[in-house]
Amino acid sequence: MPVLRPPAKALINNARFTAADLVALRQAIRSRTATVDDAKAIATQYADTLEAGVGNQLRQLLQSLGSLTVVTEPIANLAHEPGLLTGQVILPDSGQRHASVRTVQRALIAIANRTQQIAYMLPQGGADGVYGNETTLAVRAFQQRNGLAVTGKINSITAKAIDQALRNTHVPGIMTASPADLVQAAKDLCTGSAALNYGVPQPWINLDPNHNVPVDRPFMLLVNRWKCNLFGGNVLRKGGYEPPYYGNQGKGEYPNANQWFKWSDKHAPRFGNRVHFQLIAEIAPAQMEWEASKQAIATLLVKVKPGDFLLQDHPGTQIADGGHTRVAIATQFTTNGTVAFAQAQFDQAGIQQEGVDDLVGSENLWLLRPNLRM
Repeated sequence: MPVLRPPAKALINNARFTAADLVALRQAIRSRTATVDDAKAIATQYADTLEAGVGNQLRQLLQSLGSLTVVTEPIANLAHEPGLLTGQVILPDSGQRHASVRTVQRALIAIANRTQQIAYMLPQGGADGVYGNETTLAVRAFQQRNGLAVTGKINSITAKAIDQALRNTHVPGIMTASPADLVQAAKDLCTGSAALNYGVPQPWINLDPNHNVPVDRPFMLLVNRWKCNLFGGNVLRKGGYEPPYYGNQGKGEYPNANQWFKWSDKHAPRFGNRVHFQLIAEIAPAQMEWEASKQAIATLLVKVKPGDFLLQDHPGTQIADGGHTRVAIATQFTTNGTVAFAQAQFDQAGIQQEGVDDLVGSENLWLLRPNLRM
């Protein structure tokens, strides 16, 4: 028997349980097509599908339903399973319900989530502690993809390979997001088909359930439009942080790039906005002499940390000219004068190495550090 009812099971089939999936689960429970037991199962048997920050929201949902179920922390490695790593425990030879079975299942689900190798996912039973046919098939898929003997069993060689695969992934902060989650979210949205959603010629496909645009549907009104602020807002949501919205209602539309500073700790009070960012630096290069502006930009870029947002205001009086939104991925500024920024580009979202010369002529620049988590 499937652990989850069909509406809930559909939410984890892709190995990712997102903020939008949580909204769908809440609605399914209200309509009685899902129950609190589905929420409990996702919090435990499918906890390793949760994206950054979503675990905290799932905990709140469970509490509102009167459940004390604790959301399982994401798995990082197999260090706590020495028997698997040394070969003292071989699954399922040591027992289909051996205590280590659930660990292996969680590891496979986590790798499926973090690498999108869906063949490792266990949608029927999740981490139920039973080494059945679904687990065997997932193990075989892992062995085949990693050049191991395809036996469907966990010996020390396969266990060590699973351990290394886990260590090579980013462990999401499902309860409390971190700047590293923002970096991973930005990388994910710059990869594969997701990157196309932020190109000018394509429609936008939104992933934020609090945005006015429906989730996971092509929004045709944004064909042939720049999508830099949409990229930035989606990075925040996917990375476990609350994006700013016009109207300050916790939902709506993302502000234009040259308006985000109004949700920073320095400026939010006078605009009546909730604080979403710490303002690390702001400068107005267009009002400076050329060399002075370059020095000011350099001073700003020295302060950039991974996960920071750099908002640029283009010259002009129109708010709709928008400026540009960048998300810092890595900084090498003190060594080679550049910062790796993820951003929407003409064809698709991508990562570029940029420095002072890429920012001269800006009307304004704001370096913002997100601090409002889901």
